[in-house]
Amino acid sequence: MFQIFPLLALSLVAYLVPTLLERGALGSADWIGRSVASLSLTSGDVWKLTFGDLFIVFSLVLLFLELLRATQTDRAALLNHIFSVVVFVAALLLFVLAPGFGNSTFFIFTTMTLIDFLAGFVVTTVSARRDLAVSDSFQ
Repeated sequence: MFQIFPLLALSLVAYLVPTLLERGALGSADWIGRSVASLSLTSGDVWKLTFGDLFIVFSLVLLFLELLRATQTDRAALLNHIFSVVVFVAALLLFVLAPGFGNSTFFIFTTMTLIDFLAGFVVTTVSARRDLAVSDSFQ
């Protein structure tokens, strides 16, 4: 059951909840720009880590896990790809239509959901072809 659930849906919920709670009826997602920590580097620069940065890193880790899961060729993987399309469409609609989602952080996330969708189908197709070619050679 867990195999069919797209992990980037967790990121979508992680962005959706604080944005809806913070902005009320109208407003913006100010939480993504809030600083979490500052670190002085040896170069003299100060690196300011924001919630938006953490959100992107969290989403990148989930995207990596999704790409690893895309190498499977079973029915659960196909359902996962279908649900990944749903996550992409939801993210795209939120980016274009909903207040608080039209920013660079959410655009990068929306692009990641597109990459998950496209890479999932490509990797699964290539894996399935390789499996088919190997099984045909033994006949």
